[in-house]
Parts: sequence; C-alpha cells; structure tokens
Amino acid sequence: MKKFYAFISVLLVLSAAVFADVSVKKLDNGQIEVTFFYPNPRATEVVIAGDFTDWQNGALAMTKSDKGWTYVKTVAPG
Repeated sequence: MKKFYAFISVLLVLSAAVFADVSVKKLDNGQIEVTFFYPNPRATEVVIAGDFTDWQNGALAMTKSDKGWTYVKTVAPG
C-alpha cells in the first residue's frame, strides 16, 4: 500500500509540472484577457492549442521569459 501512495504522490507532482497556469482578467473595454503560463524556463519551445485554435489549425508558440513561457489571448465575453 505504501508503494501505491508513493506512486500517486509522484504522479501528482509530475502532472502539476506538465500543465500551464491560467489566469483570467476582465479588461476595461469589456474584453477578457486569458494568460497561460508554463513555469519551465529550461524548455526550448512551448506551444499551446485549444478551442481557440480549432485544435486542428495548429498550436501557437508561447513567449519565453526568465521565469517561464507565456501566451496571452484576448477574447469577447461569453
């Protein structure tokens, strides 16, 4: 049973490192700004895809900073 809990703990830590942080902010003009942040500055390239790219239209490159990778998307409310 200890091995099972150890496996789950390692899996949770690794899965947390795989996904980007997402923050949402309402802008003064009524638009919504969505920021994706992937905290791995050692990565050589990071891309993002989702409904906003219709999945099949290709992934968008994120921008590298000292702390990680960022992609900002502004969308209409709703």
